[in-house]
Amino acid sequence: MVHPLTLLRTGMGLSHPEYARLVAERHAGLGHGRTAARREKVSRWESGRIVPEYTAQLAMADIHGVPAGQVGRLGWPHWLYLAVGDAPLRDEHWNGGGAAAVLRSSAHLAEVAAPPGLVLRGPALAGHLRAAVARASAPGRGRVGGGVPAAVDGLEWISARVAGLEQQFHRTRLPPTALYVAAVAEHRLVVRLLTAAGHDRATGRHLLLLGARTALLCAWISGALGEQARAERQALAATRAAAVAGDRVRVSGAMLLLGLRHLEAGDPADVRMLVRAAGAAGAADPDRPAAFAAVLHGARAVARAREGEAGRADRSLARAEEAVAGCGDASVSDTGREAEPDHLTLNLVRARVAVHLGRCERAERHVDAVTRALAVPRSDGTPPFTALYLLTVLDVALALGDVDRAADVVEQVVVVTGGLPPVLGRQFRERLDRLDPLRREPRVRRAAERLAEYGAP
Repeated sequence: MVHPLTLLRTGMGLSHPEYARLVAERHAGLGHGRTAARREKVSRWESGRIVPEYTAQLAMADIHGVPAGQVGRLGWPHWLYLAVGDAPLRDEHWNGGGAAAVLRSSAHLAEVAAPPGLVLRGPALAGHLRAAVARASAPGRGRVGGGVPAAVDGLEWISARVAGLEQQFHRTRLPPTALYVAAVAEHRLVVRLLTAAGHDRATGRHLLLLGARTALLCAWISGALGEQARAERQALAATRAAAVAGDRVRVSGAMLLLGLRHLEAGDPADVRMLVRAAGAAGAADPDRPAAFAAVLHGARAVARAREGEAGRADRSLARAEEAVAGCGDASVSDTGREAEPDHLTLNLVRARVAVHLGRCERAERHVDAVTRALAVPRSDGTPPFTALYLLTVLDVALALGDVDRAADVVEQVVVVTGGLPPVLGRQFRERLDRLDPLRREPRVRRAAERLAEYGAP
């Protein structure tokens, strides 16, 4: 496992002596007095043999832009992951220690600024997928983490809580922001248990799988909040943990989740690569539900439509429709597969395909079905992706030049969800700003005011 301080120091292009001098200078500059600038100290910090003095940690935190309060709250070396960023996803090994380090890095994503974009694309993403499949086919042995093997109590309780959160992906009465807080809390607990001490093979694998599940939970909810780049990093962490644990089914689910996030913010070619890898990784699952195939083909259909390949898009859409017909009452399982690919989500896929292919009349018919379905309140709640679904409806309305429908969508999303998370609020506002020439229209003006009421900047 690469120490996070090593990643930070080498990322700055500094040797051990150079980094030691920088820490000593910053230590004095912050008013903590003089400290010896010895390269041996840096080497021992990175090897884990000694823990830096608290004032030295404060100097390092200042160098790397981490708030001083986080140093005491998280402790050494955990606070370093607030500065490491995406390096573990690229540089860590595909073993138990590497998976634990990547999970630990992902546990702090909620505390840092939203990443600017997707971290793995093209050849780098292809390499990650190959490594995941290879590792899942040859799971490692031995303990995870360092120190003396220790028993871990309460894993059954954690598993039960995680399963309860996973069930919320079908329908929920809770806002996605509340679900995210709960998922992050469970993820941090699992990561702390995983990295606190060494574990025997069975316990280590159990914790890795729980880490994969909680990372997937965070990724699903981040996607529902419109934070695709954050969701991608959490899904990449889940992929590595599941692969090291040897669970090809969860690897497949994580790859499909990555495909859906790239569908929102990435390249269609990467989407096709991800859904192809997800299908291959999950092919060995004898109990793979029709829901999985429905989402797989639906994502492929939209990706093909974005590339202007009408024939291939239509064929993938037909396969998605066949899979939905065989879904029955599908719901999400603990493997991280998409929830409830029923006629609501199928109509969203149809609408997106139609828009990309310029089939405006078809798109209008499909979004009509979506808005009608979401307008009916249900006692068991709404899908957590409701706001994201309605963002798609808004995009279709704008593509059709339908100002009244665009205003209706803004009204509906506020009523149905009770408010918008910040990222989605900004995305709705950006779409509405395209109607600037029509701002004198009373409905458009009222829609903009409604977004302002609910925190959309």
